Amino acid sequence: MLNTTTPDPTTTTPMLNTTTPDPTTTTPMPNTTTPDPTTTTPMLNTTTPDPTTTTPMLNTTTPDPTTTTPMLNTTTPDPTTTTPMLNTTTVIPNTTTPDPTTTKPLPTTTTTTRVSSTTRVPTTTTTAMSTTTTTANTTTTITPTTASVTTDQLTINVEFSDTYNNPNSVFFRNVSTAIQAEAQKNKITAQLIKFRSGSTIAEYNVTAPTTVIQTLNNGIFDQLAKIYSMISDEPRFLDFKIEGSGFWEDKVIITCGHPPFDLFGTDWRPEWRRDGNVIVEDGVHTISKNNNHSVLSVSQFIRADSGNYECRLIRKKDESFYRQRSNGAFTLKEKPLIRVDPIQKFLNCSGQNVPLSCTVNSDYNINFTNTNISGKKSISYQYKTDSCADKEQDTITCQSTTYPEFKETITLRFYKGNPQMCDDKEFGKAVSGSRARIPCANNEEGEKSALCNIKTYTEIRDTCILQPIKELLDQSEVLTATTLPAFLQQLSNVTNGNSEQVVNSPKNIDAVVQILRNVANRIELFNISINENSMKDILITAGVLTTDQARDSWNFLNKNNESISYSISNPDGVSSSLLQSLEIITKHLASFNNSGIDTPFIILNRTIYTNPIIGDFNSSVVIEIPQNEGKNKSITVITFASLNNVLPAREIDNSSIKVIGGRVVLVQSSGQINNISLTFDILNDTLRDPKCVFWNFSLLNDLGGWDDEGCEVVNTNETGTVTCNCNHLTSFSILMSPNSPISPILDYITYIGVGISMGSLVICLIIEGLIWRKIRTNETSYLRHVSIVNIAVSLLIADIWFIIGAAISDANHKNHSACTATTFFIHLFYLALFFWMFASALLLLYRTTNVFGGGLSKASMLAIGFSLGYGAPLIIATVTIAATAPDNKYIRENVICWLNWDESKALLAFVIPALSIVLINLIILVVVLYKIIRRRVGTTAAQAGEKSVLLVIVKSLAVLTPFFGITWGLGAGLLVHPRDIGINIAFALFNSLQGFFILVFGTLLDGKVRSAISSYARPSRSGTGSTSAGNSSSSGLRFLRNWRRGRDGYNMTSSASSDFHSASNT
Repeated sequence: MLNTTTPDPTTTTPMLNTTTPDPTTTTPMPNTTTPDPTTTTPMLNTTTPDPTTTTPMLNTTTPDPTTTTPMLNTTTPDPTTTTPMLNTTTVIPNTTTPDPTTTKPLPTTTTTTRVSSTTRVPTTTTTAMSTTTTTANTTTTITPTTASVTTDQLTINVEFSDTYNNPNSVFFRNVSTAIQAEAQKNKITAQLIKFRSGSTIAEYNVTAPTTVIQTLNNGIFDQLAKIYSMISDEPRFLDFKIEGSGFWEDKVIITCGHPPFDLFGTDWRPEWRRDGNVIVEDGVHTISKNNNHSVLSVSQFIRADSGNYECRLIRKKDESFYRQRSNGAFTLKEKPLIRVDPIQKFLNCSGQNVPLSCTVNSDYNINFTNTNISGKKSISYQYKTDSCADKEQDTITCQSTTYPEFKETITLRFYKGNPQMCDDKEFGKAVSGSRARIPCANNEEGEKSALCNIKTYTEIRDTCILQPIKELLDQSEVLTATTLPAFLQQLSNVTNGNSEQVVNSPKNIDAVVQILRNVANRIELFNISINENSMKDILITAGVLTTDQARDSWNFLNKNNESISYSISNPDGVSSSLLQSLEIITKHLASFNNSGIDTPFIILNRTIYTNPIIGDFNSSVVIEIPQNEGKNKSITVITFASLNNVLPAREIDNSSIKVIGGRVVLVQSSGQINNISLTFDILNDTLRDPKCVFWNFSLLNDLGGWDDEGCEVVNTNETGTVTCNCNHLTSFSILMSPNSPISPILDYITYIGVGISMGSLVICLIIEGLIWRKIRTNETSYLRHVSIVNIAVSLLIADIWFIIGAAISDANHKNHSACTATTFFIHLFYLALFFWMFASALLLLYRTTNVFGGGLSKASMLAIGFSLGYGAPLIIATVTIAATAPDNKYIRENVICWLNWDESKALLAFVIPALSIVLINLIILVVVLYKIIRRRVGTTAAQAGEKSVLLVIVKSLAVLTPFFGITWGLGAGLLVHPRDIGINIAFALFNSLQGFFILVFGTLLDGKVRSAISSYARPSRSGTGSTSAGNSSSSGLRFLRNWRRGRDGYNMTSSASSDFHSASNT
């Protein structure tokens, strides 16, 4: 025996059940290993594994006399041939060259064991001596093995429970039995230790050679797979490959595998998951398989694709699977969004420095080209204009250093001399005929621009849109069932988190509606079911768009306002598109456990019914289905708290004097329903004449509008409810007419007062015409009568235009242009009435304080009077219509022709001047009375005559000023209490008798006028006739009622509009 090694004699390794070889021949086995001589491990009953793996049997080998071959799967030791080696262990190293004709070494196979952790017990390990048996010139050598104690684990696809660790539990016994059975089969020892979470992980100790452990694990895996779904975890992470620069919408390829062949072979199917949700193949996600791996390809990787990825290769025979995961959440990055300021600037080459700035949305490096200015996220540059004399313009580009294809350009345009220019706070300076361009806010894409027309900016364009909204809009066109839930959650978060910017911008509102329309289209295309969480995200998003803060933006869209161009196609159809998208999405709503979804502005209720039902789906809508065939049906009701802010009250003729008077409800059912009853709470008790309607998407060339076909009013309750009956399902509501309080007293006051007022004004003008020559005794009297005549003319013309406005409002189709013109003239001449009263007060003050005479001539005072009486009202009325008409906020919608209050507060252009004049006139009266009382008695006849005229003016103003002040003060009171019947009656009384008061206190109060009338009456005693006949020739009760309603509507605000505005906030 050459080169043998004798270990420490104190170490004893008993050789159990070994066969003593022929002492005459000793051939060592190759590849023997000398272990640490300080460790001892007994070798216990090893069993030969699967024939594909060669593991020698150590226990006993009984060779054939002529052929030496180890016996497989037998343990029959001969007790007479076992010789324990005491106190010495002789290891035969691989140093002896065997006879190639007599030595046949057994081949070895290495198997990789997939375990999460292996713990070796610190005991001594001994390598057994190789055993060689030689018979008839043939030698067979059995390879020695190493026995060790390890802790191994297997993952079972079962949710963990602490009860599993109870040895008496079924789960514990099943797993323990499988481990023991496989251990006995392999003639080794294994024992279950415990279970822990992570699905359910079973930990167990194994005492066996390392080459047997993998065989044991595979056997346990297969045994348990007959009962449970088993998991084979891959320690390596999934492999991601990006085709592109790593931006959103690049292509991503993910590779998974390969699984252990001895466990899975090739008979498996791939399953991919993201954040636990199964990924299905569609136009964007494709899954492929070959013999040893699977590939997931995402052609356009959007933000909704981000997350934790998991690949499962599932055995078809028992659903156990190989699993490989990503290293945390996988995501891509945003594209650089570069913003420069200014975008364009007009400069005079004066040598000044112009600050330029450039920012980018993420941590990208940026630089100004052709300069040494660079940095991360934000940079600035001082441009010097001292070398621009020969240039018309210059451009400076800011670009991403890493991705130069992302860039923005600043244009500097130079001018010489003093050209006509526009200059304002928003757009800055621009040469006439050029377009000024300015950047959007920091988190927005696009730009604002305006055309400089001489000195005024016109043709304003605004393409600014929130950057996250724009990103979601782009990604909504490639949505699939896989990405839809995550996308809707992102949409809800973005819309809710930026609600103020969203609702105040028609462009952002239109973009969100486009996103919802794309979502509805993709759901229809792929027939995707919407779960409860996704539906809640949709309702939250839509609810933000319906808030009161969004009302102005929706009015802009619905009226197709062209004062600012937002590059929106079909803006007046956006509201209809929103409702249609919600109807489509609701049809694909999957069943869920809860009975409803409650969000701040929209409530969804769903119920299953068999028999006829009555459902109070919230406090404002009750639905009754009186007939059913006895089959189970589901009914879904979506109630909108403030969709009246979104949907216009347009009907089949594209106009309406009505308003939405109840909640809007969307009703859908899984079965056919031909009869449904809906009871609405009236939101505003000032409304009347209800009409049951539904939203018809095909009206007005698919623009959409309210239609009453198939619906009728069944009952109107005094408690404030309206019951409708319809023969179909869709989105319902009620339209109602905004009107003043209905009262016979108001009708009588209006009819009688209007007749008396207009007749009085005509009589006043006739009298002034008859006595005109006789009352021109002095300049003051002349000017007083000029004022009275113009006051009467102004009020009479205003009343005539008022009648025209009432007729326009009463028509079935309201002519917007005619109503605007009517409102302008009513506003103008009502203001003229007050300003001529103001002129009278100024005349009184001037004549009272100008004791010594002289001063202004008659012509000068007439010029001042007409300038003040008609010039000032014309300026105010013109400025008002110019400021509010372009935004369609000049007149009131759906009520009479009068100044707007709710949207633009244009009514203040009448209220403030009128009440200010009343206050000033009262102050003037106090001053004049004080002066007259203190004036000495001694006066000339001329002075006495003028004093008499002044006293007439004082008396006239002392009555008319408080009268007009009280009239419009009552009108202001209707702002606070529009339904107060007392205030309405008082206002109607004072407002309709203004002409009569002007006749009595402006004309007949003057004694000289009465004398002049008497002088005309003496030659002929013929009566003047009745002036009230014209009143009886009115165009009918309904017309006068509408006129009275309209006249009463000239209070500070339309009571209906005001109440409805407040109700919509509830």
